[in-house]
Amino acid sequence: MTEQNPTPYGAPPAADPNAPDAPPEATPGSDPAAQQPAPLTEREGDRLHPLTPFVKGWGYFVVAAVAMANNEGLRSNLKIAGIALAAVLVGGMLLGALSWWFTKWQLTDDAIRVDSGFLFRRTRIIRFDRIQAIDVAQPFVARLFNMAELRMDVAGGSRSDGKLSYFTSEEAAKLRGILLVRAKGKEAAEEAVQPEHEPPPLLIVPTGRLLGATLLSSTVLGSLAGLIWLIVATTVLEFHVGLFAGLPLLLGVVQPIWKQVVGNHKFTLTESRDGLRTKRGLFDLQRQTVPPGRVQGLLITEPIIWRRLGWSRVDLDIAGVVGGVSGDGEEDQNGVQLLPVGERNEVAGVLNRVLPGFDLSRIELHQAPQRVKWLRPVGWRYLAYGADDQVLVTQRGWISRKTSVVLHHKTQSVRVVQGPLQRRLRVANVHVDTPQGPTDAVALHRDVADAAHLLDAQTTRAREARRTTSAPAPVQTQPNEPSPAGSSSSAASPADDSPAT
Repeated sequence: MTEQNPTPYGAPPAADPNAPDAPPEATPGSDPAAQQPAPLTEREGDRLHPLTPFVKGWGYFVVAAVAMANNEGLRSNLKIAGIALAAVLVGGMLLGALSWWFTKWQLTDDAIRVDSGFLFRRTRIIRFDRIQAIDVAQPFVARLFNMAELRMDVAGGSRSDGKLSYFTSEEAAKLRGILLVRAKGKEAAEEAVQPEHEPPPLLIVPTGRLLGATLLSSTVLGSLAGLIWLIVATTVLEFHVGLFAGLPLLLGVVQPIWKQVVGNHKFTLTESRDGLRTKRGLFDLQRQTVPPGRVQGLLITEPIIWRRLGWSRVDLDIAGVVGGVSGDGEEDQNGVQLLPVGERNEVAGVLNRVLPGFDLSRIELHQAPQRVKWLRPVGWRYLAYGADDQVLVTQRGWISRKTSVVLHHKTQSVRVVQGPLQRRLRVANVHVDTPQGPTDAVALHRDVADAAHLLDAQTTRAREARRTTSAPAPVQTQPNEPSPAGSSSSAASPADDSPAT
């Protein structure tokens, strides 16, 4: 796939300086308002792969075929069923062909433009300086035809705004390289972009460990226990519970296994020139890049059974990046799954690559006061927080321990929240607000004096870190929603400081 070389969209047409009616060139001292604006020159864009309608719409045809097969009237008359199925196939192909024909994309000097729609026209203009990361994904059917789609994480945009599908795998990789070069603010032609060879993996998560971690997750264990009880109650105790009651329980066992084992099959972590890169999937091959400097925070999750085996999961908050799969097979609202399940030494090595010099074991954690046991009889022992020159760490959870790590210069605000029972026990919660994502740093049930000290200390650390840390360009993110009542907040930095990203 080659980029067309005519005049980019929005650029004035080339004028002949020797022509008698050519307008005079603007001089540095001339008034811009007095100059006539040059007319816009429209140019043709490039279309996507011709098989794009089939790859996108094959699922609707399968659903229609299954629905007709379940219809008793259509099963008795195969001729009508065949005609109806052919009509669905032809109609879907026509609609897909129209959508493909009217969808065009083109590269301009500072953005990629996508025009789509034949009834209602839609134009997306994605500026290069708003692109945070670009990944190449291959759904199962697309892999059969050696096709792939580009998934661009755009600051302030939704997940669907940055999708562009489908290309051949080679074209998608080449276009990704061009966009990454232009997103970095460098001028380069297509011929200057060399394909990147895949580096050796840092680690590969074994499929057996993925399966064991999924079977030992709370969702699967709870669903499996309920399913066993239902079978025993129906067969041995002769309780007429009904087989339909077991469908949600069966789904609670099958769905996490499918998402975790199949979705994270051969989870591979490599280090490329664009940052850490993950590759996973048995049928749908997905690649995701962790851009350097875009990490907002980390979340380390250790369920109680995993802790006995030395396993944990690592998720990241990335500016402008969404997606991720939790240990129970559910998708996270934001963030990137850096490691679905790993041993302690693997987790330590991965964290050190994301945050150079970071060592969680060296951070001194301060425990909650003993009187908090009236609020949490067992879990109060696992409430702690700590900090060093780089990050703030909070820890909570007994059944599933969650360790949140927030970089000081990514802190957006710090606030203290105190409920009625907490006032009687003279304790309060300290929230460190970060952009929306899996990381939720809260120092729970701290002594009021300790909470006030943490509020001032974290505010000072965040302010100083922003002044000394060279952060990338700011992006539009939505912070975690603050508590509406009972809180006192302190800005993480003065008004003249740059916003957190």
